[in-house]
Amino acid sequence: MQTTIQNGAGWDMVVLGTEITRAEIDELEELLQRFLTIGHYNVILDLTHVAYIGSAGISLLLRYTNAFRRWERGDLLLAELPDTILNLFEVAGLVSEERSHLSVYPSVDAAKEAVKKRAS
Repeated sequence: MQTTIQNGAGWDMVVLGTEITRAEIDELEELLQRFLTIGHYNVILDLTHVAYIGSAGISLLLRYTNAFRRWERGDLLLAELPDTILNLFEVAGLVSEERSHLSVYPSVDAAKEAVKKRAS
């Protein structure tokens, strides 16, 4: 899995490659666990280039969203979701206007702003 990691004031960002399949899950899980281990609790996943996410990937995102939110320490923020991925999350009931199980933002800047607001 190709990833790029960037750091900013109170956040870390991972730009993911084109697919999140079962083959990439272990690598992504190891990366997310590393952030938790070192105490970095606000992680933005830039999904701009992701064309496919399997059920194991969705399960991983849900598990780690809960882990990052535990004790209100931070959040796993998903940004720049392609329409196909956003539609999948909506159909699965993970994202809606009433309640969202995942923190989804239309842009990376919006996700960074959410982290900034949370810190203040």
